[in-house]
Amino acid sequence: FMRRAQMKRKREARVQRPIPFDMRTPLTALVPGSKMRGTVISLTNFGAYIDVGTECDGLLHISQISNTDFIRHPSDVMKPGDEIEVIIKRKSNEQKKLHLTLLEEKEENTPDQDEFDDEDRIPLKEISVDDELWGIIQRVTDYGSYVELGAAVTGFLHFMDHPYFGEVAGAHPSTYMEAGQRVRVWVSDVDLEKNRIKLTAKRPRDLPGPRRSLD
Repeated sequence: FMRRAQMKRKREARVQRPIPFDMRTPLTALVPGSKMRGTVISLTNFGAYIDVGTECDGLLHISQISNTDFIRHPSDVMKPGDEIEVIIKRKSNEQKKLHLTLLEEKEENTPDQDEFDDEDRIPLKEISVDDELWGIIQRVTDYGSYVELGAAVTGFLHFMDHPYFGEVAGAHPSTYMEAGQRVRVWVSDVDLEKNRIKLTAKRPRDLPGPRRSLD
């Protein structure tokens, strides 16, 4: 039953983005503490990804949804496609990461903070197989790439799990992956004992939509 419910949530997670990526506001222009309108793109166990019209989706962690009500899952209060008003909590221009909140914060939080602490990172135990995430490729190796996800550890995307693999026989992964590239991925495995996340850039077969997807 839990698996069916999770799959139902993921089927509902495909939302048309309001602004093309080549017309978006740079992350550098966003000011922590300011309010913005956004569109709920997808839901996970640990929060929601919100498109606020900038170069990366913002993470609205489940702990930042309400300080009065217990939120079991983000779907208790929102669904993909909803438009909501959020507050810029924290950002990193260099890491292309954005954290959002629905909670009004006190002035003592520095509005120009541009870094992420370990406590801001998503714990592995909150990440599930088939979760849809956005990340930035950190480095490319002979076997694939390491992707910064905003999680406790970086994820690994094997070259065979990239949709462009096989288009050019014998091509090195750096032919179709490069550091700094923004990628849409799904979690294929989470190993809590080894502290590892494996990723795929191919939409899982049991999720709706085309298999080939990087946009």
